[in-house]
Amino acid sequence: MSINAALSLLLEEYAKASEQAFANNTLAGMLRADIPKEFEAAVGDLNRYAVDGSPGQGNWADIPWIAIFDRLVTESAQQGYYLVYLAKADSSGVYLSLNQGVTTVRQQYGATARKALTTRAKDFEARLGLLTKGLLCGPIDLGTKKGLGADYQRGSICAKYYPRDALPTDDSLNADLKHFLNLYRQLVDSDASLYLRADAEDDETGLQPENLKRLREHKRIERNRRLAAKVKKLQGYTCKACGFNFEERYGAIGKDFIEAHHLVPLSELRGDVAYLDPKRDFSVLCSNCHRMIHRTEFANRVDEFRARYLVSVEA
Repeated sequence: MSINAALSLLLEEYAKASEQAFANNTLAGMLRADIPKEFEAAVGDLNRYAVDGSPGQGNWADIPWIAIFDRLVTESAQQGYYLVYLAKADSSGVYLSLNQGVTTVRQQYGATARKALTTRAKDFEARLGLLTKGLLCGPIDLGTKKGLGADYQRGSICAKYYPRDALPTDDSLNADLKHFLNLYRQLVDSDASLYLRADAEDDETGLQPENLKRLREHKRIERNRRLAAKVKKLQGYTCKACGFNFEERYGAIGKDFIEAHHLVPLSELRGDVAYLDPKRDFSVLCSNCHRMIHRTEFANRVDEFRARYLVSVEA
């Protein structure tokens, strides 16, 4: 199955499927598993990106979707911002949209959430500037006035529409997806929350804005819970620098406690590249070694850090 075939299946079969029982429905199952796999193949970098599909939670959704999440921003359609294919309520077409998580906005703004989504979308669009030329910017038309569908309409930053009867070729769909992935990366790279924070940590004092931004992106990678969990599962819970094991020292309260350390030098961090292989691009360190290694030139070379600062002390 290709992207074209996956979208065709969704648009041609969803209306009929939604008249059937939701539980154990074949199309619903495909939308959760098989269809996202096609988009995973097109996205490629699954260390950084996650793909998910939803026909609804417990009941058929008016607007089914297939979303692509940058793990550095969000892994859920409830928060942050992400790429998403949104089928119209009447299945007459589908949008590829750079959109916003609506649940957290609803919680923050209540009855004025849709107004807030529109305002935020304009801000995101402004950050992208001329990169959105030729795209549909602002609210989209999913053919609904209620529920999450209405929120998705207002949350769209920029989008491209594909009518069911004139779906592009796979080459065109793949090219569009790559373009939107680039927009997504540009938006992440311009995200002020990476570096405009009032409370500077000890190792951030005095850094120039660009270096501060890279350091905070570095920390954002390290503090991604799901990614950190993968690193720890693969590499264990003993500090690779000093050999400290929290469980051995503190008993049960120290079980599974260690910190993931991103090995890629700050100078190599770029918005269009992410080094997120949990085995190759990370190490595990105790909290002390983790803080100290960031103060040295050996942040990407744990063995050299150990030889310089720990082995010599032990000797």
